[in-house]
Amino acid sequence: MDVWDSPQGLQRMDYCNGVQGFINFATSILRNFTYGGIRCPCRKCKNLKFLHQGVVTIHLLTKGFMEDYLCWYAHGELFVPDESMEEQVVGSTSNASNMHEVGNENSNPYRNILLF
Repeated sequence: MDVWDSPQGLQRMDYCNGVQGFINFATSILRNFTYGGIRCPCRKCKNLKFLHQGVVTIHLLTKGFMEDYLCWYAHGELFVPDESMEEQVVGSTSNASNMHEVGNENSNPYRNILLF
């Protein structure tokens, strides 16, 4: 059986498609480009490095997204709080830079992508 035909392979293919969707989204917004690259949200770079989109793709495929990067706020996605999150934010000690504009709840079809 080919790895892509197995349930894990199908999940991996979904993840690969999700990474490509992220890259398409991030590169569709011109303000995301700095120093010829975009922020890399992989587990190692954590949106601190600006890299070519091909390198970001490889990082995401091999390292996965950084933990809790469900809203792509550093790449132009609008922040959509939900009720359970509102309670966490009120009691949080994080700074205001983590809060972003409210947008359409369904604006990110790749929100629940996991690396398997």
